[in-house]
Amino acid sequence: MEYILGAWCAVTCFISPVWLTMIYLDLSGLVYRYDFSMDEGIAGIIGAFSLMVWILLAFVPAVLFGKKMYLAGRKHFLTALGMAAALVMACLIMCRFDVVAFLTTPYLR
Repeated sequence: MEYILGAWCAVTCFISPVWLTMIYLDLSGLVYRYDFSMDEGIAGIIGAFSLMVWILLAFVPAVLFGKKMYLAGRKHFLTALGMAAALVMACLIMCRFDVVAFLTTPYLR
């Protein structure tokens, strides 16, 4: 079970910067930076729903995985934390450290 939870946390750590940026754009009303199909009211509702989904599908499993690794030992916990940070940094490097600009480039539309 730890392997499945670890793989799931790796995937969600990798996509979380983009996911959280899209949630921020929805909640702040700046949705027009990546999508012209909805207004600010609908974007706020979608942003709130997306935030709840992120919490349930990414944050809670990451906390559970971190707790399991902490109980396994400090070395395992620090390794898991370092890998999560490396995956977040890999996503940011792929987005050239500016996720908003990455989402607003014309070739993504």
